[in-house]
Amino acid sequence: MLMSFSALSYAEKLDKIVYRIVYNADVKDHKESKMYHETAYLDIGDTVSYFYGLQLKNYFEAMNSVGQTSGIIGSNPGWGALPSLSFYLYRNYPSKGKSTYCHFIHEPRIFYYEEDIPQIDWQLVSGDTTLLGYQCQKATCKFRGRDWTVYYTMDIPISEGPWKLCGLPGLVLYARESLGEYTFSCAGIEKPENAYIEVNKKLWTKVGQKEMEEQLIKFYDDIGDWVLRAHGFAYIADYNKKNNVKKHSLIPCLIETFK
Repeated sequence: MLMSFSALSYAEKLDKIVYRIVYNADVKDHKESKMYHETAYLDIGDTVSYFYGLQLKNYFEAMNSVGQTSGIIGSNPGWGALPSLSFYLYRNYPSKGKSTYCHFIHEPRIFYYEEDIPQIDWQLVSGDTTLLGYQCQKATCKFRGRDWTVYYTMDIPISEGPWKLCGLPGLVLYARESLGEYTFSCAGIEKPENAYIEVNKKLWTKVGQKEMEEQLIKFYDDIGDWVLRAHGFAYIADYNKKNNVKKHSLIPCLIETFK
């Protein structure tokens, strides 16, 4: 697939990174897939935070390193497979109290929407533990159609956490949803020097929350048809037809229930 690489090289600095929280992420991109293990980062600045998967970041940087105006996605084996942790999130961007959620569904488009930072109804429950030497408290919530259990530490009194899980009086070091499709476990805390939270909107397409969910459902239901309709490329559909590949509808995991 053709894609403009020059567009990937322009980024705006939003905030200087104070903390970088490293999570081991065990995730499923759709119900029928196996569990994937990835590394995720939560970069925290004085105002803005940024949660993202390292594999997706490396994927974009590898494409950008080609240094040409266009290229064929996947032609360089160094890029690796598409990441299963294919979403990323900015908090307090584009303004304080707002968040921007992005989802990389397929080249060359990144869908995004903006919303108020969700107010999660956390329930503080018994079950204290120690993680990475930090005393942690347990909390649970029902949020966007999922039941989450987290451990947070007031030793780091920052109201942040992986994905959209924030609003507690301390940093979330561990989070798991009840089906086991998403688990984030803190593996380390860093303080990078001269590193910044950046944003690049060159390939972004703004959509509504429900529209993004609909696009995900359509993509996993028939990837070849989605690529044909979205970009006019028939290579997946043609390959499936030529090789008599039967259609397998898949159910994406990260579908939220919006009120």
